[in-house]
Amino acid sequence: MDEAPNWFKKGVALYEKGDYRRAITAFDKTIAIDPTMAEVWNNRGLALVQTEQYQEALLSINKALSINPNYENAKKAKKIVLDLLKDLQNVNNAPGPAGSPLPPVPWASARKHSKIFAATIIVLVLIVVATGGLMLMKSMQNNAGTTLPTAPTPEPAIGPTAVLTTPAIPTTAQLPASGPGDIPPGKGQFVFNDSLGNSDRPITVYTYRPAAWNQSGPILIVMPGAGRTGQSPRDTWVPYAEEYDSLVLVPEFSQEYFPGDMWYPLGYIYGSTNWEPKANWTYMAIEHLFDYVREETGATQETYLLDGHSAGGQFVHRLVTFLPDARYSKAVAANAGLYVMPDYTIPYPLGLKDSPLPESELAKVFSRKLIIMSGSSDTNPKDSSLANFPAAEAEGSTRFARAQAYYASAQAQAAALGVPLNWEYHIVPGVGHDEAGMAGPSAEMLFNES
Repeated sequence: MDEAPNWFKKGVALYEKGDYRRAITAFDKTIAIDPTMAEVWNNRGLALVQTEQYQEALLSINKALSINPNYENAKKAKKIVLDLLKDLQNVNNAPGPAGSPLPPVPWASARKHSKIFAATIIVLVLIVVATGGLMLMKSMQNNAGTTLPTAPTPEPAIGPTAVLTTPAIPTTAQLPASGPGDIPPGKGQFVFNDSLGNSDRPITVYTYRPAAWNQSGPILIVMPGAGRTGQSPRDTWVPYAEEYDSLVLVPEFSQEYFPGDMWYPLGYIYGSTNWEPKANWTYMAIEHLFDYVREETGATQETYLLDGHSAGGQFVHRLVTFLPDARYSKAVAANAGLYVMPDYTIPYPLGLKDSPLPESELAKVFSRKLIIMSGSSDTNPKDSSLANFPAAEAEGSTRFARAQAYYASAQAQAAALGVPLNWEYHIVPGVGHDEAGMAGPSAEMLFNES
């Protein structure tokens, strides 16, 4: 537990220097070692406020209150954040074009409408100074080795007023595993807290490192299917990791922290009432994870490989669509059950009309290397896990048909724009909706030069 006070002290020092993002990282490291300290969660929330991540700040401060309901400074901080959120909500709810959801108001503009912004920041600084330094260090040392009870609070319902609710996150389960700097040969796992995105929603990352992998070797990120578990796809990819000497990372976006389609395959682009800031998109967590692993392991690769099967394939092709500058070199979307068609006549989320992707960016999307894969036997129209609402059926009655429709739409749109299409479509004979059956052909596409 000695490391926890040291990281906390670093976080307080960074905060006082105005280096808020690094302060958040230091508080995250403290929490990874000892998640039971209310003061750490509260100070982390205050740092998030300084980086204008108000909803995430509220989650962190609520966590502090779930540990210590009588924590007066956290109560004051919570009231301030709720006032800020309410002020921003009033700005964001200004009338907009009919039938089109409003994007978030830029923060510089929001500040002009917030009568309390300057005063609250001063108060927040006073709060963090009052609770920081040696007093909290002493508190942490006195509590070292103890576990305070916390009562999990259900995920708040998604609705128009969700931004004004006071959700408390479930207790973070810290896994007994090495951090990424110590990714050992063989199987492993660690917990990734995305301090640049949804930092209060931990992601368990399952890993496999072949003995032959070194810092210049490839890095493959595999997206799980609808079950969300990371262990099974990691184990599926072990023989291919060995064959191609690749480090494998499987981030697990659990239902507990990333509930429903909105948070996983749809990438949390759109929240309860508005478009979300790009840093909070679930897709961006992949970019942040890549940076984190590179920094901690010393990996020199500038790009990563990306694969997803079924719901993971949905995630992959949407990341490709909405993050045209993402640093994957190749991406495979295998046996996806639903697509966002590259067509601006079809409304989001099944098309690009009213989506965050400008039409001027579509040519760039087409220029990236996306490989669409179908098992030739993935043709059951009655599959219980296959979306069957009318807009989904319009893409085709089976996953096989929908993949073909998706690729055909891309070909047509690229031709209409007069730009090249760098996508490929491949059929795997004799394979149905089977991740293990698709993994080998996907690996061949990803690791071999083409």
